[in-house]
This record gives sequence, C-alpha cells and structure tokens, in this order.
Amino acid sequence: AQAPAGHSLELWYVGAGAAPKTLGLVGTDARVLDKALALPAEAGALAGGTFAVSVEPAGGSPTGQPTGPVVYSGPLIRE
Repeated sequence: AQAPAGHSLELWYVGAGAAPKTLGLVGTDARVLDKALALPAEAGALAGGTFAVSVEPAGGSPTGQPTGPVVYSGPLIRE
C-alpha cells in the first residue's frame, strides 16, 4: 500500500472495548517492515483484537489515536 501524497499509513491494534494503540508507520517503521511487532499485553487474550491501517498526516497521528480514514482492517488470528 502507498500513502497519499503528504500522508502516512499507520498500523493500529484495537482490542475489544479498548482504545486503538499504534504499532508504527507502515512503510517507514523498521518494526513494521520486518514483521516483528511488539503487541500490547492485552493482545495475548485475543478477545476480539483487530489490526487496522489509517491514513494520517505525514509522520503519523498527532493525537496518538487514528484521525484519518481506516483503509484496511482485519482480525488478529492465532496460528
């Protein structure tokens, strides 16, 4: 995926009933590129957890929460 000009794509973990937590910028954050992510502790319960990608201002969300549209999302599934 490619971010629109002047924007960044940001990856989020959203736990059931919890506020989204950023996992980094897609395409610029080495953690995301290497596919080695540190998930929030509550992700271990897998209680309705979801990954989402939002369009944010260049450099990421200025508020610590998603501010732009979500362009991708999917459930967290244990292999």
